[in-house]
Amino acid sequence: MVSLTDTLVDALARASRDDLVRCAEQWSTTDELRQIGIRVDATADVLAALAGLARRAQASDQRLYCWWAL
Repeated sequence: MVSLTDTLVDALARASRDDLVRCAEQWSTTDELRQIGIRVDATADVLAALAGLARRAQASDQRLYCWWAL
């Protein structure tokens, strides 16, 4: 479990769909995601969901945490 930094939460909350897609394009080209066939649309959906969580966390003055399992 990790706490997302305020900087990351702010960036996610402010990001437009186009911003998220640009990040998703880069993320989907990593070896780990490419090897298992994760496409840009899937990574963009994950980022969009995370951005929504970031906006809700900011609106309620709460922190955002991420459980990362590899």
